[in-house]
Amino acid sequence: MQRPKRRDRYIAFEVEDPRRVREVSVAFHTAVASWPKDERPSLVFIEGRRGLVRCGHLRQAEVVGLLNGLRAGSPPAAVRTVGASGTIRAARTRYFSKR
Repeated sequence: MQRPKRRDRYIAFEVEDPRRVREVSVAFHTAVASWPKDERPSLVFIEGRRGLVRCGHLRQAEVVGLLNGLRAGSPPAAVRTVGASGTIRAARTRYFSKR
């Protein structure tokens, strides 16, 4: 039986404290390191307090849960998801300010 084709989703997230973005990035990479390589979400970019993660459509709910539960540093900086999109362009338009 053939596996369904992966359709990428882009999940926008926001970090509570913009000075802690690097710690959040490290915590995210550590959290997904054990995932199978072909299903592993990846951090596309971080701009200011917000960032974008790419994942497969079948894993979207898991990645949203992972991001919302992510706590980085001491005291922990909270991360919350802002929304999801099917393309980077749409995610940039909806969730990132135009500079």
